Amino acid sequence: MKIPLAILYAAIVVLLGAATIVGEYSGTDYAREECYGATWMIVLWFFLALLGIYHILRSRVRRFSFFLIHASFVVILLGAFLTHLFGVQGTIHLRKGSFACRFMPSASSAEGTWHTLPFAVRLDDFSVELYSETGNVADYKSTITIADISSHDVILQEEVAMNKIVVCRNWRFYQWSYDDDGMGATLIVNHDPWGITVTYIGYFLLFITISWEAFRGCRHILRRKRREGGFTSFERAILVIAISLSSLIILFGAWFFITQMTETNPWIADMQPILNSPFLSLHVAIVSVAYLLLLLAFIVSIPGIITGRYLLLSRLMLYPSVACLAIGIFVGAIWANLSWGEYWSWDPKESWALVSMMVYAVALHDRSIPWLRSARHYHLFIALSFLVLLMTCFGVNMLLSGLHSYA
Repeated sequence: MKIPLAILYAAIVVLLGAATIVGEYSGTDYAREECYGATWMIVLWFFLALLGIYHILRSRVRRFSFFLIHASFVVILLGAFLTHLFGVQGTIHLRKGSFACRFMPSASSAEGTWHTLPFAVRLDDFSVELYSETGNVADYKSTITIADISSHDVILQEEVAMNKIVVCRNWRFYQWSYDDDGMGATLIVNHDPWGITVTYIGYFLLFITISWEAFRGCRHILRRKRREGGFTSFERAILVIAISLSSLIILFGAWFFITQMTETNPWIADMQPILNSPFLSLHVAIVSVAYLLLLLAFIVSIPGIITGRYLLLSRLMLYPSVACLAIGIFVGAIWANLSWGEYWSWDPKESWALVSMMVYAVALHDRSIPWLRSARHYHLFIALSFLVLLMTCFGVNMLLSGLHSYA
């Protein structure tokens, strides 16, 4: 059963990467319809989850956190499937003073088919907030009234802005664009009561369990190194660099988070409205720590391949790096849900970050993959995996376009 599972896992990783290239040349909508959201891809994910569950149940590991961390991924896949089945997203165009209750879905089996909201929405005011010093756009804000369709009795009146959504009866509204005359605005409409809830439960389980597994793995390695006489001077130097630079990244992220929360941002001005969110500092800091540790693991892999040493040192960085990468990805997904109207849009950066996480997670499964128990084989895998990370960090920005292209 291990071989079919491994083949299916590798196939999905390759297909996810290939789909980003398809999207670049054939369009994002085509890639989402014919690749990411295609029936054959859903079937592959289903069998991967099924084979994974079967393999875990037959394994000799009886640790609760081990089962829970894999269960969290199944819950996330279930949430994504519910979103695919029942989620509705589209755009609604509003003009000042006029009610509207119909919106155009972003993907529909019948092109041009309008959907109807269970209430009416009116645009009361639209404004563009500018940076005082440069006059560049800081935010877009729409004040809307949601009312009963027949009586026009007001249900609520709220302001929609970038990174600030309005929710009414499980319908979510996001700021998207505006008319040239400033008298109208287009909002994203999203209705996904089941998928978002289930997916967030999966995110929470993943955050708890992967943090615990990373702590447990590092503790085990430190105890083993203590029994073996401690770290060499080279290993200590790598650890000092890892701890020092990670601490600096976390401190900078904390400082940036505080400045954004208090709206005092002395260094960074004229950020695009979508980036003006506390989630920016959290997402970037966590992912940056992951990339730093994986870079150091790659550096260690070079002498490791030659000498067959430093296996535990590399694993000591691999556990927290994979945990940070997973947490950073899903913090970004929550931010995307608050800004773009969906927690996963199959943007090339998102897809390659997921590919990186899936590739590096393989190195943690030496119990199931005996080949990785050899120090040289393990270091070779880490060195080759770094090519995937380079694609995620730099290749996507240079070769592909998407929602993460802010320049």
